[in-house]
Amino acid sequence: MTVHSFGGPWTMIKLDLLLRYLEFFNTALQRRPSSEQPFTRIYIDAFAGTGECDVSLGSGLRSTIAGSAKIALDTLPAFDHLHLIDFNPKHVAELRGLVASPNDSDRVSIYQQDANAALNDILQKTSWRSTRGVLFLDPYGMTVRWETLKKVAATKALDVWYLFPLSAVYRQAAIDFNKVDKGKAAALDSVLGTAAWRTAFYTESQQDSLLDGGKSSARRTAGPAEITSFVHARLCEIFKGWVSAPILLPERGGPPMFALFFAVSNPAEAAVKLSKKAADHLFDMLKNQRIGKNSDSGAALPAQRQIF
Repeated sequence: MTVHSFGGPWTMIKLDLLLRYLEFFNTALQRRPSSEQPFTRIYIDAFAGTGECDVSLGSGLRSTIAGSAKIALDTLPAFDHLHLIDFNPKHVAELRGLVASPNDSDRVSIYQQDANAALNDILQKTSWRSTRGVLFLDPYGMTVRWETLKKVAATKALDVWYLFPLSAVYRQAAIDFNKVDKGKAAALDSVLGTAAWRTAFYTESQQDSLLDGGKSSARRTAGPAEITSFVHARLCEIFKGWVSAPILLPERGGPPMFALFFAVSNPAEAAVKLSKKAADHLFDMLKNQRIGKNSDSGAALPAQRQIF
């Protein structure tokens, strides 16, 4: 068995939010647009892992909890189809073990593939007029290309939870712009979908230029908050429904490593209202410390739990 070890208490938060939203989504859409002809409901996990994760809770404590793929498989009402993607062959083997039963195997597709490539295939092959779904993006580093996000938004049918790799961005975006080599710049261009970060994150220093004999010198003046605001604005450009304010994780104990966004691609007023109502309720629960609270005891997330 492959043990997938990563994360900390913030992992409990993101998975708890996902669990509750998936239950809400399937309940709300099981008879839409009509009882006679409901939407096909799908779930896409672009970095599905193994179905379980071993997380650190601090002070030497660890807990094995259900990962996003298992949460989605166990969600009731059930999804009509699930697409589980992971590039790691050991992870894929574990995922196949999760769907050994005939009932699951008929409704689950598993891909050992680059997430961007697999998503492109799924997006192209799906009839979005009759399909609605949830996409969970919890990437390994800066691997989600902006061009992929644009294709996701263009479906006008997917709700997206995106754990943006904030710390990876400010590691690549060195304080001294001269230390951002071509490889790092290309990676930033890909994940942000623009070269505008060069002027948004950096400020030219006249004093340094004089000391360097007139050589151009720029310093990164954008910190986590400014980078997060930049990403939020970029997401709002392509997701025409709604994009939540970011949830910075971890919530305490140093600079945030991630910014969790919820984005609605469907611009229809009714769709936005429904999804936003659920998301706002979840964010209020988080604010009141009712989300991910099991991380204090080290208990695994429950298989099912109602959102309201």
